[in-house]
Amino acid sequence: MIKLLKEALEYLRQGTSDDYKVNRMRPPGAVDERRFMALCIRCNRCLEVCPYHSIVRAGFGTKIGTPYVYSESKGCYLCMACCRLCPTGALDRALNNPEHVRMGKAKIDPRICYSHLFLEHDVLPDESLTKIGALCNTCYNVCPLKDAAILLKDNLYPVVTDACVGCGICVERCPTRPTRAIHVIPTGMGRVDEAGFYFRKAQSHFEKSRSSGGQQADQTLSGEKLLDQKFKIDASGKQPTFEFLMKSLHL
Repeated sequence: MIKLLKEALEYLRQGTSDDYKVNRMRPPGAVDERRFMALCIRCNRCLEVCPYHSIVRAGFGTKIGTPYVYSESKGCYLCMACCRLCPTGALDRALNNPEHVRMGKAKIDPRICYSHLFLEHDVLPDESLTKIGALCNTCYNVCPLKDAAILLKDNLYPVVTDACVGCGICVERCPTRPTRAIHVIPTGMGRVDEAGFYFRKAQSHFEKSRSSGGQQADQTLSGEKLLDQKFKIDASGKQPTFEFLMKSLHL
């Protein structure tokens, strides 16, 4: 009973999260998230018109009832029918070219991708822990923008390019289990691997401070110690004189 309750609570926790999640994207043509939440009226027309049943409603939380594509279950096949039917503009009705869709961008994990492992080791471990050799390239074969969004480098292993629209078909068809070797990072969700120099530098400093343990934590003031430090702040004394310069005025 307790185990069942814990599993139910974990399911609710995942379902009510309003954060961005890997492999959970808005339908094609979705405007930025803040505008989308203001415009979407939960009419479910995009769900009803989708011939592939790729679009589902969000569960509990502030985004309940809004449409998502869960690529691990079913990717978006870019038919663009949902865009044409959206009554409010939450999905761009003028968007009709699949190449202009920006649902997210795929990312390959070379540590478990069959083709990358074959390239590096010439062998692949299967469930029985025996060694096999094989090339997969399923993501390349099913990509609707083949040779544009996903390329085969040296005709051996897949590489995702900036032309990726984040449809998630590659995730749906990826054969690796239980974790897929390719994921879609939804639009709006930050990516450390593609972040700028200063963001990555700050991330590095943050991780170092966490790994240093108690020494950094002890330097952080809180409670009474923090109040004592604030009371020691003295704003009295001689202050710099403000001078208004009128060089440009000729009286």
